[in-house]
Amino acid sequence: MGPMKNRFTVICACLFLAAALNNSAAQTSDDANYSDMLQVTSSLNVYYKLTSTDSGSSALSVKAVYQGLAWLSIGVNPDGEMIGGDAVIGQPNEAISSVNPGKYTMSSEDAAGVVLMDSSAQTLINGSITQDTSAGTTTLSFTKILDESGENAISETGQTTFIYAIGSDNTYPAYHAGGRGKFKVDLSGATPAVVDTEASTKNYTKIFAAHGIMAVIAWAFLTPIAIASSFLRSLFSTPLWFKIHMYFNCISFVLTLTAFILAVVNTPREEWFGNSHFVAGWVLMGLSTFNVLAGIFRPNANKDLRAKSVSEHLRNSLHGVKGCEIRPIWEVLHKLIGFGTMGLALWQMQSGLKLLKDEFGTKDYLIAYWFWILCFFIAVLFLKLFSFRRWTKKNEKADDVVYDRKYIQDA
Repeated sequence: MGPMKNRFTVICACLFLAAALNNSAAQTSDDANYSDMLQVTSSLNVYYKLTSTDSGSSALSVKAVYQGLAWLSIGVNPDGEMIGGDAVIGQPNEAISSVNPGKYTMSSEDAAGVVLMDSSAQTLINGSITQDTSAGTTTLSFTKILDESGENAISETGQTTFIYAIGSDNTYPAYHAGGRGKFKVDLSGATPAVVDTEASTKNYTKIFAAHGIMAVIAWAFLTPIAIASSFLRSLFSTPLWFKIHMYFNCISFVLTLTAFILAVVNTPREEWFGNSHFVAGWVLMGLSTFNVLAGIFRPNANKDLRAKSVSEHLRNSLHGVKGCEIRPIWEVLHKLIGFGTMGLALWQMQSGLKLLKDEFGTKDYLIAYWFWILCFFIAVLFLKLFSFRRWTKKNEKADDVVYDRKYIQDA
């Protein structure tokens, strides 16, 4: 047991040391104007030092250097979240002034919730936001008093939780597609600095781009084709239409579920019902789940009631619904929910593509999206007209054969 116990002790010590090194991100500053440096991410370094103002108030001097060209924000919130925090935001596209970099309050994730503080609260000293286009870097610098009325305080001893956000480019307001996260710093140096590595290493642009791609594949391609296969079933001489309808819907559901989980996991809980796109996402997921389960556990069809015309089919369905027959009721509900879900999904795709453009700076794909939907709809409409004419002629021919046989028998 002795050697085993010693090995176990050494392993635990190594793991503890590795964890400590991972969390102790503070380093000796390579800038003589600052006492400490923290590598928040591979592309963001934060330099800082305690100082005092001319009036004798304790203050913190900060310099954030980002390896990229974008707006920058450094803030404070004990919860480590955006909502309820105070932030200093630097906008490279605007001239440096008393409000750029400026101090903002943040009451929600939306741009409307990020509000510039009153001029009396704009107390930053030596604030600046500059860019070196040749080196491709952005630098946000300022000195802030530690404890100011109505703001989250920065502690001189003990850990303070800072938050940060980086834009995708210089455009502001816009989503922090360049990254967001939090880090804890003890300005006295008594405890090591801690970086929230999970938040700081996520690339939200790629995450939500993947969310959008899966959603578009599911609802701009797979589901419309699945619906069209059922709508155009008379074109098929075999049950191939049903296989396309079933398999494409199942694949679409898997992609929708994956996209849904990806969005929920990477969105703060307080935002799950924060805007129309998220609410529609919950509704869409619920309707999709219901309709897929309804398709799997569908009641058996009555093969004796095969309609020879559209009017006959409608009469049979109406008669079945009035008679409270399960299959006709199921067919009506399945189709109504299917078309309703498809309509909601079309709006949801438009909303999502617009969000990707506005918040992550992606290209505008709305015109291409609606062009594809329109072309697909026109193609299905023409195929339906063609199938209807063929189906009508086929039934007329069958009726003629029956009439001829009856005439011969009577003769």
